[in-house]
Amino acid sequence: MEKLEHFLNAILETRKVWLLEAKEGFFAMLEDSDGESYVPLWASEDAALKSAQGDWEGYTVTTMGFSELVKWLKELATDQIDIAIAPETDGEITAIPSHKFRIWLKPYDDHSYKEQDDDNDDDDFDYGDGWAQPWR
Repeated sequence: MEKLEHFLNAILETRKVWLLEAKEGFFAMLEDSDGESYVPLWASEDAALKSAQGDWEGYTVTTMGFSELVKWLKELATDQIDIAIAPETDGEITAIPSHKFRIWLKPYDDHSYKEQDDDNDDDDFDYGDGWAQPWR
């Protein structure tokens, strides 16, 4: 829980997350022993850069602002891909369901990111009851 709290506080300060990108639009992914897929996110460039080794060697470090991330998390939830918070080099991850992370993040969205065909922001994913509260 401490790792998650640190991550959330850090990204609130910068209003962005860091990812590893193989090529434009193709990001690093993880899969657990049950076949669940995760996109790893880091709170800093340095942390992401340290992870760009092994299977991710040659990946570039890139950022994503909250507004774009909110949109992308909707797609990830539809595809049943979750988030891995700053994965450890030993393979241990702190996982967050992408739909819950989106609910938490949405109040901080500044709407600065707009996709060309994004004229309807209706949310058709059933999030259920959950996390729509600011982090304390």
